[in-house]
Amino acid sequence: MTAPAQRQPAYVLHRRAYRETSSIVDFLTVEHGRVAAVARGTRGSRARPVEPFSRLEVGWRGKGRLVTVTACETVHRWRLDGRRLFAGMYLNELMMRALPPEEAVAELFRVYEAALATLEADEDIEPTLRVFEKCLLREIGYGLTFDVDAADGGDLRDDDVYEFVDGEGFQAVAAGTRGAWRGAVLKEIALDRYDAPAVRRAAKAILRRALKPHLGDRPLASRELFRRG
Repeated sequence: MTAPAQRQPAYVLHRRAYRETSSIVDFLTVEHGRVAAVARGTRGSRARPVEPFSRLEVGWRGKGRLVTVTACETVHRWRLDGRRLFAGMYLNELMMRALPPEEAVAELFRVYEAALATLEADEDIEPTLRVFEKCLLREIGYGLTFDVDAADGGDLRDDDVYEFVDGEGFQAVAAGTRGAWRGAVLKEIALDRYDAPAVRRAAKAILRRALKPHLGDRPLASRELFRRG
């Protein structure tokens, strides 16, 4: 149950119309995690909308699954466009699908804010997405260890190949096994070094598979935007 709060750092993850001039907004906050709140006066000709990708200071009252915003101040707005905008929408959609409500997420908040700053400044979005996906999996209790053999707890060997076993990790398999990756590639993912095309392909495939059970059955709208764009 969400407790009242004042001046919480927050970002908008999702918003939808509510009554004539209000919105129901899902915020990402440091201390309270994902919080749903009614924000009055955010629609209409004289509205003061709450914008995604803006660092906010938010206060609310009430207890329960839906609180009421009492104060909302914009501190900084990250400016995203094109594929970088789609990437920001993708991060928000991941959290709306996978992140349980009302759990403190200080590390995820920090990584998300760093991701927005990087997306604003850099056209190369893939490393940013992979770093965030890894952090989100850790936050929900399903983090992956990319540099350890799950079968024996030893370090991966660069020239051996490994497959990803759901719920367990990476295990050595015979060379030529379909869908397996070299140890050297997986160790680069562990270090968040995504310069090599093979590392990027492996990270994208593995993290998409690891996230899939936590995202529900509906396709992600942000992925459709990437395909169209």
